[in-house]
Amino acid sequence: MIYVRLFGNPILILNSATVASDLLDKRGAKYSSRPVRTMVNELMGWDWLFSSMPYGQRWRSHRALFQQHYHSNRAPAFQPLQLKEAYTLLHNLAQDPDRFAYYVRRSAAAVVMMISYGHQIVAEGDLYVTLADDALGALGKAGIFGSYLVDYLPFLKHVPEWCPGACFKRQAREWRKLTRAMVDIPFTEIKQKMAAGTALPCVASLELEKTDGTPDSEELIKDVAAIGYAETVSAILSFFLAVSISPAVQKRAHDQLDQVLGGQRLPTFEDRPSLPYIDCILWECLRWNPVTPMGLAHYLTEDDEYDGYTIPKGTTVLPNVWCMLHDEKRYPHPLEFKPERFENAAENKKQDVISLPWEAFGFGRRMCPGRWLAIDQIWISIACVLAVFDISKPLDNDGHPIEPNVKYTSSQLSRPEPFNCRITPRSERAISLIKQLSTDGTCQK
Repeated sequence: MIYVRLFGNPILILNSATVASDLLDKRGAKYSSRPVRTMVNELMGWDWLFSSMPYGQRWRSHRALFQQHYHSNRAPAFQPLQLKEAYTLLHNLAQDPDRFAYYVRRSAAAVVMMISYGHQIVAEGDLYVTLADDALGALGKAGIFGSYLVDYLPFLKHVPEWCPGACFKRQAREWRKLTRAMVDIPFTEIKQKMAAGTALPCVASLELEKTDGTPDSEELIKDVAAIGYAETVSAILSFFLAVSISPAVQKRAHDQLDQVLGGQRLPTFEDRPSLPYIDCILWECLRWNPVTPMGLAHYLTEDDEYDGYTIPKGTTVLPNVWCMLHDEKRYPHPLEFKPERFENAAENKKQDVISLPWEAFGFGRRMCPGRWLAIDQIWISIACVLAVFDISKPLDNDGHPIEPNVKYTSSQLSRPEPFNCRITPRSERAISLIKQLSTDGTCQK
């Protein structure tokens, strides 16, 4: 643990998964709140995001509604849509493999937009996707808690924009427009579709049908519908980067897929029990470079004591997720991409090493409630892509492999910096399977 005070604000950084579990999981009643991020929550307008809300009744109301639609027992209902979008991803990669990063974002967005708003996104230039990308991009640029002085000295939010040093106010005003557009525009459109009788069943429409029409109830529905997909995109992009430099990993996955599918069909969720190595790849992607390297800040609501140390009320607690998931005692050779580390779960548990990296989704009562949706989409995307494609390093003009630069963005939401890779069909049979897919991910038979 590292304890510091910045401008009078106590901050505790947790580098150990054990300590994080002891405090954030087992003492959740004290550690489940969030610090008020003045820059992000108040000035940029992200106070509607329930993952950032302080612990209390408003957060409980949002969480209860979210759990109704995204609980683990609801995950199978979304799998047909996720399978369809995974197949669409294959079709798009075959047409233009150099744009793989865009198609990954499109695939993740398509699932979320259909579930939340009943919106079928268009192939290019979809308004909803643009709104989400712009708003999430701004959130990522805002950085982790404490990136702006106003987080430590909240009174600075009252400084006029024209004052020297108040450029953060002007930036926040522009970013706030993006935030509100992402939340308000899709919600307004689904209400218009409902009035016209053209709305598809979705989270927003189902809840609006039950609401009493008060501003508070509509605001709650609007907030819950506007979920993100950053974790899914980052993990799948990490997969493309990792396997392009790990041919042995790809070979093992290909062998297992061929054994199960025989090269005669594409994978489905029913194949999951027979494809355990794909799950290993999924978990290693989440561990190798977690989406939120510094986690999301927790806030201590009453004095506490741990291991002889007093932790005062009002302490901001930062879980260093990257450090936890790169602890050599838990994950030998942590910088290497080694999915096989997760193969023998029973032996790992016996030796108290290499547990699944659930820390990537947060801790305790504030664990990401959309994790089941993300896990399923990452799994089916990896399985489908590896079933029909080889992913390798790009080549220079002389045909020599170019070593990718494994670098990740330094922001609240981390993902690989732009990189190139070669994506080619594995065989003529793979080409035939892809050709059976229409542009909307359905099979043409």
